[in-house]
Amino acid sequence: MEEIPLWYHLAVFFVLGACVGSFYNVIVYRMPRGISLINPPSHCPLCKKHIPLYYNLPIVGWLVLRGKSACCKQPISIIYPIGESLCGLLGALSLYAATGFTTDFTSPVQGLEVWADALALFWLLLGIYPVSAVDFKYKLIPDSISVGGIVAGLAISFIPGGMTPVQSVVGAVVAGGGLYLLGLVATKVLNKPAMGFGDVKLLAGFGAIMGLTRAVEVLVIASILGILVMVPYARIAEKRAAKKASFQNESADDEGAGQIPFGPFLAVAAPFMYLWGDVLKEIYLKFILGE
Repeated sequence: MEEIPLWYHLAVFFVLGACVGSFYNVIVYRMPRGISLINPPSHCPLCKKHIPLYYNLPIVGWLVLRGKSACCKQPISIIYPIGESLCGLLGALSLYAATGFTTDFTSPVQGLEVWADALALFWLLLGIYPVSAVDFKYKLIPDSISVGGIVAGLAISFIPGGMTPVQSVVGAVVAGGGLYLLGLVATKVLNKPAMGFGDVKLLAGFGAIMGLTRAVEVLVIASILGILVMVPYARIAEKRAAKKASFQNESADDEGAGQIPFGPFLAVAAPFMYLWGDVLKEIYLKFILGE
């Protein structure tokens, strides 16, 4: 039997990524509005008519329709094919990264551990899109991504060469439980909510996929990224709020001013640490601790 080359698998992962991206578009639109992801089926948000399956094909459907709905001829946002294309590229990147960024695209994929890494990266990379899109705007993290990550991690752990199911369970329970307890303590100290439960479930999912140690590293890196972004952003937002209030003779006290959700930082840090966590640790030990 002829062995299947890497370039073919990359194309398959691109298609799978685009399909997942199409589903994520549904999550980003429906989930914050409290609409079921299953019922009603795909329909035009303007005239409510059912959208046939062949018009729902990722990227291709938008191109065939030339960016307009087939029923009422209203423009379809270009955000949809862009999101699907990005997810397709991330899907292909997940397999490519798992192979060690090889330059031999004609050789087959060797080893079950490569497939385990590819599936883990597939989930982590594509998860950035819905987590960031929903959490930034609505301060929510879809359960299909957070809880789904726990399920995905447990499933991937049964592939030989990667984490064991025990390591996956321990990673999910301890990482999620630890962050939950940390959030409770911070809430008591600050006397206001300090950690959303969506973040807890998201980190639990990362623990199931990456293991406890790597999940803790994700939390550390996400916290550093959050501080680097949130502190200057909060100051800018507070100044704008104060300036606006001075013009309108209103109070500048706004609990939501300058707040950025933590979920996107976790989502970005996860694939980064999965790929380069060991390298980053080695650099830290060498240049910071002198080891």
